[in-house]
Amino acid sequence: MPRSIFRKSSILSAVSLAAVTASVGSTGAFAQSADTDGEMVLEEIIVTAGRREQSLQDVPAAVTAIDPGDFTAKGLKQVGEILNYTPGVTFTDIGTKGFGNISARGVPQSSAIPVFGVYLDDTPISTNTTFAGGSTVMFDAMLMDVERVEVIKGPQGTLYGATSVGGMMRYISRDPALQELRVTAGADIATTKDGEISQVYNGRVSVPLIKDKLGITVSGFWQDAGGYVDQMDPATGNLVEEDVDGSENLGYAADLLFTPTEALSIRLKYMKQETDYGIDSGVQLATYTSDESLIDGYTTISAPGENYLDYEIMSGSINYDFDSVTLTATSSHVEYKFGGVSDLTAAYGPAIDFFDGRAPGTTTSVLLDLLAGSKKFVQEVRLTSERMGNFEWIAGLYYSDETSQNNQDVIATPAFDLLTISFPSDYKEFAGFGDVTYYFNEKFDVTAGMRLSKSKTTLSYVSTGLLLGTADFTSDPIKDTVDTYLFSARYRPTDNLSLYTRVASGYRPASANLPILDPATGDNLAPPMIDPDNAWSYEVGVKGSTEDGVFGYDVAVWRIDWSNFQSFTSFSGVNTGGNASDGLKAHGFEGSFLLRPTTGLSLTANVAYSRSKLNSDEPGFGGVEGEQIPDLPKWKGSILADYMFDVTDSWSGNAGFGVRYTGKFMSSYGASTSTYPVEVEARTLVDANLSFTNGNVTLGLYATNLFNKRALQTRSDTILGGGSSDSNGIFERPRTVGANIKVDF
Repeated sequence: MPRSIFRKSSILSAVSLAAVTASVGSTGAFAQSADTDGEMVLEEIIVTAGRREQSLQDVPAAVTAIDPGDFTAKGLKQVGEILNYTPGVTFTDIGTKGFGNISARGVPQSSAIPVFGVYLDDTPISTNTTFAGGSTVMFDAMLMDVERVEVIKGPQGTLYGATSVGGMMRYISRDPALQELRVTAGADIATTKDGEISQVYNGRVSVPLIKDKLGITVSGFWQDAGGYVDQMDPATGNLVEEDVDGSENLGYAADLLFTPTEALSIRLKYMKQETDYGIDSGVQLATYTSDESLIDGYTTISAPGENYLDYEIMSGSINYDFDSVTLTATSSHVEYKFGGVSDLTAAYGPAIDFFDGRAPGTTTSVLLDLLAGSKKFVQEVRLTSERMGNFEWIAGLYYSDETSQNNQDVIATPAFDLLTISFPSDYKEFAGFGDVTYYFNEKFDVTAGMRLSKSKTTLSYVSTGLLLGTADFTSDPIKDTVDTYLFSARYRPTDNLSLYTRVASGYRPASANLPILDPATGDNLAPPMIDPDNAWSYEVGVKGSTEDGVFGYDVAVWRIDWSNFQSFTSFSGVNTGGNASDGLKAHGFEGSFLLRPTTGLSLTANVAYSRSKLNSDEPGFGGVEGEQIPDLPKWKGSILADYMFDVTDSWSGNAGFGVRYTGKFMSSYGASTSTYPVEVEARTLVDANLSFTNGNVTLGLYATNLFNKRALQTRSDTILGGGSSDSNGIFERPRTVGANIKVDF
């Protein structure tokens, strides 16, 4: 587990928008491509955000469609790097592939259950339990065989269920070939300033085993992500080891599609990802009053350990077309686990000596042995109608059975029981959902939807040690019923203009809570139950383009009310789960604008503003009425440019650059008793790329963070007393220059 995760939540809580020539993302319903005569034409973008195929322009919600291949060709290989170019979405990096969280539209990641849902096709990846590290584990499929990524902003509780409070993201897999063999192979080699060389090798083979009936795709990648953070000796300031934050990532998948008749299709998928790393990219900062390193450069005083994150996803789906209604049944198994052994001597050795009355330096090592994760089975059955006169509808049933584990043991030498804890949990959910759309005419329609969910969760808890005391109990089952709603209206006065309004709600389920025992009385200070939270969103948007496609736009204005939201709360300096006593209000706007002034040249500008503030003082976690929520910048934006040009009769080129801006924000609540609130400065970074292709072979050069900007992405400053702090930060990766090749057979 990355060190920063441990400190924040484990011990303490116990279109391609970068290549608009391929896809315009959220700026309209068309993509630009070259026809056989080399002229630029517009192609309609089809998405499935509403659980049915629709033109992007006709979806009554803010949706961004992304082609991962365009980003990886430009050196942006992780989902967080893509979200830097996605309006209205904020990714908090925790310094290792597969770890981080996503916030959208002023909805913060305020507790252990995610607020931004993640799906792989029809399989929900996000956990619904408090105890599986779901708020810091992020499934990243950017290097897998993914056709597109759909990012949907605003609550999506009706069609997608729990955890999609601020929005959600779907990885859409590429269909296996049923007619012609497809083979793709690629390689990418890059170097980071003052860091190691990184390399990626990937490939996929899609074979029609029986033409038009049976096809299979086998794909995989191997990535060696070079480090750039050096380990230093805090006593002497001398170098111990260079580039300790590197990681090795392996992924492979098989995808089988069988279509015995035109009406019936059967699909089976298997996906595995493994990440091994020693330590995250956290840098030890000198103090909470500075963003300088404790020791020069990008350095840490923590020693690397042996850590991992593994994902395994299996799914089977059946689609049957009854002429006017399509039946979709999907069964899924999702399992992830993470942990390993991390060295926390530098952070906790002095504290142990103090609490145990030892001479400073007596504790020679403090190791965290961690195993956490989730195992989930999901079954969904859905009926989707075609338009029947003035109506179309969706109706479905959903069942989920999830078990999670979180075992932590902090081993100190000489022996000292700082923490030993285990808290497995179980979660079950039954839900029914659906929506109905009524078409008044071809230009105007309205949709109403609802979801009713019933859940049950239990928690077992065993602990010893200084931080959490001694306890052994199993909670009573917590049963909960939640209803969510959707209302939307669309008006399309012309083929190139669509207006919509949307009212929707989202939620996170109730959960059992970790106890915090009063050391004097033995009483539980924490609330025994974390109540569900519920958010309502109100949105108005417009999407469109000029008749000639030269200019496109997608603009939305929104407001969210989130009451009683789940949050980490503090008792006697130790964090556990709880709820805000009141809530928050957020409002803002997003805009994406696409300009194609000449053939081959595309310019995209994205801008988003988000103001998210507390309704009242929140002493449980140190919030102050009216203050902006931590870790959420008010302003975010980007500008992208791509220019396609002919090199020879058979080769063409593309030159592009991107500028991404993230506004300033506070790292913690203003009255927090556990961490100092520190302003993280605004940052602007530039990326550049150049590529050449003949249709089968593509050669690329790129540079990310071109001007080597030293900029903090996030920071945490734990209060130690006496005006001192344990301060850590995650910086933007230094300038990285690379080259890649992709071959399509």
